[in-house]
Amino acid sequence: MTVLIGIAFCSLIILAGVYIWRKGTVNFIAGYEEGIISDEKGLAKRIGLVTMAFGTECLLLLLVNLYFLPLEAFYIGVLAILNIIIILFLIIEARI
Repeated sequence: MTVLIGIAFCSLIILAGVYIWRKGTVNFIAGYEEGIISDEKGLAKRIGLVTMAFGTECLLLLLVNLYFLPLEAFYIGVLAILNIIIILFLIIEARI
């Protein structure tokens, strides 16, 4: 049951990344002001790819944790923070 819940959540994260990538808008980001970001579709594509990568990373860590060696939740937390930092840098880059 744990595997199915983990796969469902990871799939939801990956689908959210696909949605962001295909929709091509980033107006859901807090502090977004129209006209500040010049390449909104490019930013949405990059944020979507980072989100899909995070879902894939979580799925891989789940499978490694269950079938190969036990991992602490600390590693998923570190990955989440790194992905958030990457998204923040992408937003800063798009605003410059």
